[in-house]
Amino acid sequence: FVYAEDAIADFIRGLDKADSVALYGFSRNLTRHAMLTDNRLDALKGLRSSVAGDQTALYNALLLTLRDAAQVPGRKVVIVFSNGPDTASTVGPDDVGSIAEDEGIPIYVISTKELNRDAVSSNAFRRITNRTGGRAFFAKTWQRQSEAFVSIKDELESSYTLAYYPQNNPNAGWRNIEVELTGDDLKRYRIRTR
Repeated sequence: FVYAEDAIADFIRGLDKADSVALYGFSRNLTRHAMLTDNRLDALKGLRSSVAGDQTALYNALLLTLRDAAQVPGRKVVIVFSNGPDTASTVGPDDVGSIAEDEGIPIYVISTKELNRDAVSSNAFRRITNRTGGRAFFAKTWQRQSEAFVSIKDELESSYTLAYYPQNNPNAGWRNIEVELTGDDLKRYRIRTR
């Protein structure tokens, strides 16, 4: 966990000055280690006060985190660092993914478990992150964890949000929209939609 803390601390220190960060810890319960702040020192103090717990209620913690995030205006993202499967939640991953999708909050997951060791959690993490526009990383070593945080930071710094609001009509459901970049000079860009 100490090495993971260093990777998380580097991520926090590298955020843009305009970005704010909150830090939560979870085992069976959620603990708010640092409320939303642009003060990196407060966030790092919160990080250093966190400890690894015994049982994991990841999806419960995500639900509460999403509720907090929904109250804050502006662009938001949730990054989850987890060392194992959920063993204690009362809500499921698809419920959490649905709420995050409705709120427009991408979820990124960095799991210290190997991809093939826990197929249930791996699939759940992929479903949540794909549904919300985030990504799942399976990073057993601290080097790979650091690389995952760098990748997330790069994505956040170079991503754009496009929205479509249809004219009023009797069909209030979701609409399928296809996003496509055309032109040879645009092939180096990636599109991820939700």
